[in-house]
Amino acid sequence: MSEHTANIVYLAIVMVASCTTIAKLAAWRRERSTALALITTCSTIGVAAFLIATPLVWRGIAEFTGSANIAELAVFFCILAFFALTHVMSLLWQPSANTASSRDRLAGPAGIYCVIAVAIVAGFATGDLDDAPHPMDFNLAYGQDAGALLMLASFQLGLAYASVFTASRFLRHAASSQGDPRLSRALKHISLATWFIFGYVACVTPATIAGAVGVHSLDALHSLGPVSGTIGALIINWGFSGAAIATWRADRRDYLALAPLWQLTRRADPRIALNETNKVADLGLLYVRDWHLVTRMGDILSSVRSLYGHFSEEPVMRIGEQTKSWRWSPEDELAAAAAALILRAVALAEANTEPGSETGQTLPGGELEPSAQRRHLVKVAGFLDHPRVLSAAGLDATGQLVAAP
Repeated sequence: MSEHTANIVYLAIVMVASCTTIAKLAAWRRERSTALALITTCSTIGVAAFLIATPLVWRGIAEFTGSANIAELAVFFCILAFFALTHVMSLLWQPSANTASSRDRLAGPAGIYCVIAVAIVAGFATGDLDDAPHPMDFNLAYGQDAGALLMLASFQLGLAYASVFTASRFLRHAASSQGDPRLSRALKHISLATWFIFGYVACVTPATIAGAVGVHSLDALHSLGPVSGTIGALIINWGFSGAAIATWRADRRDYLALAPLWQLTRRADPRIALNETNKVADLGLLYVRDWHLVTRMGDILSSVRSLYGHFSEEPVMRIGEQTKSWRWSPEDELAAAAAALILRAVALAEANTEPGSETGQTLPGGELEPSAQRRHLVKVAGFLDHPRVLSAAGLDATGQLVAAP
């Protein structure tokens, strides 16, 4: 990889990883959990590693500090810190573990990383590494320097230890998280990414050893190391954010799907709505789970309660009688009955019909648990324009009242 290519690729990764960092920081501010704190810190350190490793930035640091390759030391520490923290995450994955056992699990790796850090600093301090900046070929340029070899060997051993242990442990966690497919996929992505990081070690180490003994036939292999590390960085960013993005997409999908039901129910009494229509909010891009989806569901349920006086048994009974021949699933039948009931109640309210006496009829599916209520309401919204549901509600194709069903 040339310096020009590295400038483009590394800065692109910095931008992608910065988006992940900002999103995780926002999530951590909402939910101050240890896991989010570790992921946010990891992502921030990863951004710093690729930013400093960018040849353009590397040379700028060299000019500013007067040390030609001080950036290599900073990159090594950022990468080591990143994988030390992912190692910590893999060790703390068992939420039932008590504080003492967690401390015991961390003591050994913490000692190893401290020794590695001291060796890296010692190697950099004793090496003769200041002739010129070497952002892309540091290993090959200084492979015969004793200090540089100590620095490089310590870093490669530390990175190999962290990546192999973390990859294998996250893969086991993924296998034990089959009950949550999104989480399982995210953990598999993190595991795969760390194997690519180990690929960096597998490529660079032989080339470095060969260069140390004066053999340069493996120099091309050294160039594959950054490529493997770059692929790993992209995958691990998806591992950190993929599950959150999938959740956001599901939230936005349901938020938009609920729009017809929300617009219908608020027609009876717009004053009940917690949130007014807004072209920006209706895009469902920001604060979907935190505010817009919650308020939309709240508006719908509040408006439905205000319609109880217009509820009647006929639409529900008609759906129940006819679905036997329609072969709908129980969930679809429940949602269709709720849709027919709401459609007729809103039509009666808009026609200024006096509310009737209490019939005891409640919204079908209203007793569902909150986790199932959202899915039910989305199904209800999907049945609002169904011809059979409109017929059961006593409405024509335009939603106007006709003869009682």
